[in-house]
Amino acid sequence: MNTRIGRSAAVALTVMFLTTMVLLSRHHLLGEAMAQSQEKHQQWEYCYVSSPLQVGVAGGGISTKVFVSQGGEKWLADSDSTGVSALNKLGADGWELVSASDELVFTGVPPSLPQSTRFILKRPK
Repeated sequence: MNTRIGRSAAVALTVMFLTTMVLLSRHHLLGEAMAQSQEKHQQWEYCYVSSPLQVGVAGGGISTKVFVSQGGEKWLADSDSTGVSALNKLGADGWELVSASDELVFTGVPPSLPQSTRFILKRPK
């Protein structure tokens, strides 16, 4: 009878040991997975767009442009008088508008204070 109790106790201890080992290995693997996911956080690139500018073109015409700055590059992009068409083109390229703000541009004596709108966009790297 003592042998039967001893075997039962040994089996119970073995099951408890194996269960503990499985749970500890799962916990360790879960901890490693969480650490790796934290290392791979999302990175973004940003783009700055100013409100539309009226630009004279050859032949006396006027073209509407927006100033775009991205990653050290700067250029004038075609747009409509509101700047929305340039934003739509950038949106089609994966850019998301995250901020828009109006700012005063002092170009002369008040009350001629035209406003400029600045748009900040981002997209995943």
